[in-house]
Amino acid sequence: MELATAALSSLLPKLATLLTEEYKLQKRVRGEIRFLTDEMERMQAALLEMSKLPAHRITHLDKLWARDLKELSYDIEDSIDKFMVRVDAPAKQQKLKGFSFRKFIDKIGMVRTIKNRHQVAEDIKDIKIRIREDADRRGRYMVQDGAAQPDSSVAMDPRMLALYEDVKKLVGIDGPAETVTNLLAQGEGLQNQKLKVVSIVGVGGLGKTTLANLVYQRLKGQFMCQAFVSVSLKPNMNKIFSSILRQVGGREYNNAEQWDHTELINHIRQILEEKRYIIVIDDLWDESSWKSIKCALIDNNFGSRVIVTTRNAGVAKISCSGDSGTMYELSPLSYTDSKWLLHKRIFNEEEVIPPELDEVLNKILRKCGGIPLAIITIASMLASTPNRTKYEWYGVYESMGSRLDKDKNLDNMRAILSLSYSDLPSYLKPCLLCLSVFPEDYKIGKDRLVRMWVAEGFVDEKKGSNLYDLGDSYFHELVNRSMIQPVDMDKFGNPRACRVHDMILDLIISLSAEENFVTIPEGRQAITPADKIRRLSLQGNEINSDEEDTEEDKMVLTSTVNVSHVRSIIAFSDAFQRMPPLSRFSALRVLCSEQFPSKNNDPKVLGILHHLRYMRLGDGIGNLTSLRELSSLDVENSPNSLAELSKLTELRELCILGLEGSGSYMKTFLQSLSNLGNIHTLNFKASWSLSLDCTSDGWRAPAHLRSFDGGDATLSELPRWFSSLSELSRGQHAETG
Repeated sequence: MELATAALSSLLPKLATLLTEEYKLQKRVRGEIRFLTDEMERMQAALLEMSKLPAHRITHLDKLWARDLKELSYDIEDSIDKFMVRVDAPAKQQKLKGFSFRKFIDKIGMVRTIKNRHQVAEDIKDIKIRIREDADRRGRYMVQDGAAQPDSSVAMDPRMLALYEDVKKLVGIDGPAETVTNLLAQGEGLQNQKLKVVSIVGVGGLGKTTLANLVYQRLKGQFMCQAFVSVSLKPNMNKIFSSILRQVGGREYNNAEQWDHTELINHIRQILEEKRYIIVIDDLWDESSWKSIKCALIDNNFGSRVIVTTRNAGVAKISCSGDSGTMYELSPLSYTDSKWLLHKRIFNEEEVIPPELDEVLNKILRKCGGIPLAIITIASMLASTPNRTKYEWYGVYESMGSRLDKDKNLDNMRAILSLSYSDLPSYLKPCLLCLSVFPEDYKIGKDRLVRMWVAEGFVDEKKGSNLYDLGDSYFHELVNRSMIQPVDMDKFGNPRACRVHDMILDLIISLSAEENFVTIPEGRQAITPADKIRRLSLQGNEINSDEEDTEEDKMVLTSTVNVSHVRSIIAFSDAFQRMPPLSRFSALRVLCSEQFPSKNNDPKVLGILHHLRYMRLGDGIGNLTSLRELSSLDVENSPNSLAELSKLTELRELCILGLEGSGSYMKTFLQSLSNLGNIHTLNFKASWSLSLDCTSDGWRAPAHLRSFDGGDATLSELPRWFSSLSELSRGQHAETG
């Protein structure tokens, strides 16, 4: 649902733009666009309402309708973008040509504009037909209320197994249990008598519930009353309060679920007022649930204790805020503990793992990443192999990702991981799925990721907010929700990059495939000409080829595959060398490649990619000698591009990031800037101290520079050469020190 909503959010502003005087559309066509806008707004409202329903209330037909609507939104946006480019092109050409050609260009532009307006009118007519067909189809197959008998069975909470796990089977938990116990016992005198909250935070499947339950079982005898409740993603607060009440108050409260919140909270407080208690609040998802539960947790100065488990670091901090609260971040199992856990689940204690299995075992454990749930789940699959041979285990390893949504043994793990995805707000879901384009264990730069999100239209500009600042907040929110792992910290403790845990990556790859969000060709995976590819990730997968293979056979995509709808290409390793010509990718917005240019793709082809918003290329940017605007040059992984920048003498606008990688980067950049005589707009994406005065003798300032934006950087001093810039009218930077 959320992906369709995101697609509509990107489309609706463009429909509004078409109604402006700039495009001078016929009255009839403007009416059609208003109809289209009204229809799309109502569809968006319907999707938002549907997304609020519990998962079991959303039918497969609803999902198909949302998927079709997303594809329709993409197609409409592509059509509008093509029209805007065609209409704007004659005006741009007129500015570029000499005065003697002006009348000729005017006439050509007029003919083109008439044809383009006619084309957009035809496109809108076709779109109206598709909207009506989709609505009719949905109406024909809509199941009437009561026509289908709902499944009355209730799925078991996937965390239930953790509550009844045999302690003898647990591995690597004694250390964390001792730490949490000590945190609960901290404090002396009156300080120790206050209500203390310890919040355990970590990714799904890490064993938070198991740890909390183990500590609870060991300590509950020291308290006068005890309770253990699971909150869940969509909590029923009456059930939660009545469960606490029954556990601390006894059988007389068996029918308390019929009471309202206030009655339940008051009764719980009355019971706890004169008692020392321990309560576990398991699987807490949001701040509002905690605020409600906290109303019942009276601080009676009897040394009561509360344990909270959550996947969200922000929720963990809020729940344990105050003098008597502590947050405990649960770490994955060590390699030794991971191996011992797998051993206990497959072999008898006295058995030794056969040496021939060591290699595949190491790969499996690396993929599990120390998450106990993943290790236990995969162990059950390995144990079920008939002969436990290396080849059988390799079969399990190679299918770990692809079987996440198919193998019944993996249902519990998928259910737990899917809860974290379901809890994401709608604006974060496409941002997370975007990470499925990166290979396993890939370090993804934060600035790179944010710029991809912005270029794709995933970041919704709010009033007064900068798109890139908002994208940064999206990144940190995904970190707080334990969906991505922060790495490469700066001196302030902020992450410059992230990685995605293999199990999370498998989940989002599976979800991306279901939603036709990302296509990852593997070998000679069959992609039919009818498939609409929206985003393409080429990960350098080797194609088995021999001397008889033709050039067509060696390509990652055959000539019959339709790539006219591809919005994003990200290519790793040598995959770009086997790419079809970029001229076939008419809707391309994002292009990332470590090996550009290639045999099939000359740099000149970039000039016809009119929708390109973000480009991250390896060495070779110096070949783009006609380039006038470079909206994002990331030099972090391609420092040679700084020197090649000097060849782009026609460049007018430049935004650059990644200069903090080395002290020599700025010096090389300034040398290249000296050669960019036509540049009039220069922006930095930075949050570090910046010096623009390390220039050499004979250095020339960019005389036509009109606008400078230093982003969040701090200038060590105002550059001396700024005083020579007679055209500079807009300068912005955080401060000078």
